[in-house]
Amino acid sequence: MKIVTLTYTGDLVANTHLLFLNDRDVVAFDLGQRNDSFKRYIENHNLNLKAIFITHGHFDHICGLKFISKDIPLYISNEDAILLTDPYKNCSSEGTHVIIDNPYIALNDLDIIKIDNVEIQAINTPFHSLGSVCYMINHEDLITGDTLFKSVIGRCDLPTSCARFIDESLKRLKDIYQKYGDMNVYPGHGENTTLKREVEKNFYMRNIK
Repeated sequence: MKIVTLTYTGDLVANTHLLFLNDRDVVAFDLGQRNDSFKRYIENHNLNLKAIFITHGHFDHICGLKFISKDIPLYISNEDAILLTDPYKNCSSEGTHVIIDNPYIALNDLDIIKIDNVEIQAINTPFHSLGSVCYMINHEDLITGDTLFKSVIGRCDLPTSCARFIDESLKRLKDIYQKYGDMNVYPGHGENTTLKREVEKNFYMRNIK
């Protein structure tokens, strides 16, 4: 099992993380591409996309869904599902309105989805958006979206942001570290990092109230 990070460029540089279940079967986390580049990547590498998990519903994490078959299972938190079809809440109302009508499977906190031999658990971390989640993979890797970046955290001044949940959300990630130890962290933007580094060096993680 390995994770490959694909970064697309545009107004906002965002990451898509691709989890390889084997040589051909993959699971994607966040699709913010404004074109069919991800679809072409899958086709060019002869990969089989088995599922897509969205960390939160902002446009720079869902744009690419419009180029993907609606038959592929799409997972998003129950709270953020409304952002798929609401340009104001997904922050695209001042540009090209993003509306995604793909069918989806709503996730609740601590839900576990098993795909082949991999368990993917949703961890609610609401503050960047009310439905932001991190995904823990086999207690070994953490997909954090815009909750946790290298050295910083996500902003909380957007339509469904809620700053009062920052400490509570970050504490959940710190608790994961204390329970399972270090693991790789794959954020929605910027460089990948480790949970140990962020617990020890990230100002916000170090100063949880």
